Amino acid sequence: MKASIKYIVLGIAAYSIFILMQFPINKVYPFVENVLEDKKIGLKVYGLDGSVWHGKAASLIYDGKRFDQLTWDFKPLALFTGNVALDVGYRNKDSAASGSVSQSVFGETSLKNFDAKITAPELIKMLKIPAIKLEGDLTLRLNEMSLVDKSLKYINGRLLWANAASKFPQKLVMGNLFADLTTSDDGVVKAKLGDGGGPMEVNGEATLNPDGKYDVKGALAARAGRQSALGRSLGFIGRYDSKGKANFAQTGNISELGFLIK
Repeated sequence: MKASIKYIVLGIAAYSIFILMQFPINKVYPFVENVLEDKKIGLKVYGLDGSVWHGKAASLIYDGKRFDQLTWDFKPLALFTGNVALDVGYRNKDSAASGSVSQSVFGETSLKNFDAKITAPELIKMLKIPAIKLEGDLTLRLNEMSLVDKSLKYINGRLLWANAASKFPQKLVMGNLFADLTTSDDGVVKAKLGDGGGPMEVNGEATLNPDGKYDVKGALAARAGRQSALGRSLGFIGRYDSKGKANFAQTGNISELGFLIK
C-alpha cells in the first residue's frame, strides 16, 4: 500500500511538472521577472515565444551583455537521473554558441557537444586588452566539460583560431592554429598546440594546474623562412635554434593575468 502511494505521488508530481512546462513562456516570465528584480539580478528577456519546455527569445541581456536568437529545449528524462538538462543556443553578429548544458543535484555543471564561436576583435574587446589588434575567428568545440563549484573538473575538446592574423604593429598572417584540450587524473588541464599547415608552424604544449599555475613551452617557425616578416617577428617571442625554430617558454599563475579574472 505504501509503495503504491509513493508511485501515485511521483506520478502526480511528474504530471504537474509536465503541465507547468507546457505553460506559454511569455505568461510565466512576468513572475520570474519580479523575482529577479527583488534579488537585484540584472537580467532582461525580450521577444519570448514558445513554452517553458521549448521556446525562443529575440534577445537576452545580462550584466550588460546581449545575446540574440536565444533558443532552449529541456530534456525531461534527465530529471530521473537527478539532472536538469537542456539544449541551448544563441547567435549574435560576432559570437554564437550551442550545445547541451546540465546541472546535477550535487552541484556539477556539464557541457556536452558544445560549440562556442567569437571573432578575435570581439574577444579582445570583452577582455579589454589594450594595444592588441587581432583577426580571425575563435571556436571552442567541447566534447565534454564539467565544473564543480566553478572549478574545472574535466575537459575534452579543441580551441581553434581560424584565419589567425595580427594587425599591429604590422599585418601578420598566421593561418589556422589550435589547442587540443584534455585533463589528467589529478585535475591538470593539458593543451597540445599545433597548426593547420598555414604560414606559421606551431609545436608545443601547455599545462594549467588546479592552483592556477601554468606552464607553456614549444617552438614556432615561419614557413616562408626566418627572414620573412613573420619570421622576424617570431624572433621577438622566442630564441631561434640551429633548425630555424623560435623556442619559447613561459610559466606563471593565471591570477597574474588580470584580464582573465573578473
